[in-house]
Amino acid sequence: MPDSLQHRLQERVKELTALHNTARLLQDAAADLDLIMPAVAALLPPAWQYPDVAEGRVRWNDRVWATPGYRETPWRQVETLRLRDGGEVEIAVVYTAERDEADEGPFLREERELIRSLADMLRAHCQHRLDDEAIVAANERLEREVAERTASLRSLARQICLTEASERRHLAEDLHDHLGQGLALIKIRLQQLRGDSVLGGHDRALDELVELSDQAVRYTRGLTFELSPPVLYELGLGPTLDWLGEQTRLEDALAVDVDCREQETLPDDLKVMLWKCARELVHNAVKHAEAKSLKVTLDSSDGRVRLSVADDGKGFDPAAARGTGDRFGLFSIEERLRDYGGRMDIETAPGRGASITLMADIPGGAR
Repeated sequence: MPDSLQHRLQERVKELTALHNTARLLQDAAADLDLIMPAVAALLPPAWQYPDVAEGRVRWNDRVWATPGYRETPWRQVETLRLRDGGEVEIAVVYTAERDEADEGPFLREERELIRSLADMLRAHCQHRLDDEAIVAANERLEREVAERTASLRSLARQICLTEASERRHLAEDLHDHLGQGLALIKIRLQQLRGDSVLGGHDRALDELVELSDQAVRYTRGLTFELSPPVLYELGLGPTLDWLGEQTRLEDALAVDVDCREQETLPDDLKVMLWKCARELVHNAVKHAEAKSLKVTLDSSDGRVRLSVADDGKGFDPAAARGTGDRFGLFSIEERLRDYGGRMDIETAPGRGASITLMADIPGGAR
């Protein structure tokens, strides 16, 4: 084989080796740049025609990695490529001593193709890094925006809850102060008239009117408590649950045990939300569970409040119940809890009763 052909084959093997080893080094876009870039620079001199006087340098914007003997000389071959963000990547090879003229100064035409290919590989690697960083930054920004939006929605939900509770409270107070008291006065006057009209023969009619007014008074009181029980604001959630248990015992003939160990003061919005949830869970148990007894437990400590409603009824499939919010109301309860950063745990199975526990952080509570 002629020397010239053997020499060219040897040069092509050196070039292919440099391309292969560079591709292997650059395949990991998460690798430490200060480890892989010096290694890429070190691959350059052996790939050129005169490796004994060759030095290499790799640059990405203002970051530079070079072989130990690299310096600027008249015998320099360089390739610079731009990235999408306007930055640059560059590969340079210099000879530190003069060599015979070839296709491009002392460099071969094939070496120009080689340095261009290596620079293109470097550009792809750096662009990949930039794209990955952009994706990570976009994800972080999106997560921050979602967190901020979630916090804003939770704050809005709490304000809506407080506004609704305030409106209910005003309506309940109006019912009590005006309609309730008016009905009570009507009942008193009817009772007085009944005593005065015995001889007139109107006692039966007046008895009926007294009974009707008494029913209206009871209904108005019950509606007042349904809208906004005064005890909730005056005494707290625990006494209100006691009242709910007593009403359930009287109206639905259920054995209800209420155990309240509340220790920390709850803000009004959280108190109202838990009251609504407790009332809905008790009503659901009465309506759907076919239970004979209920146990309501309230506990707040370590900056966290826990409310549970357990029954000895027929139980249900939790997955199915969550999927049909109009049936058990669990979906709406879970959504309310999420607004407060809380959660709901369900322990149940068909025929084994149910225990539903609500947990939420107390704003400003010690944890």
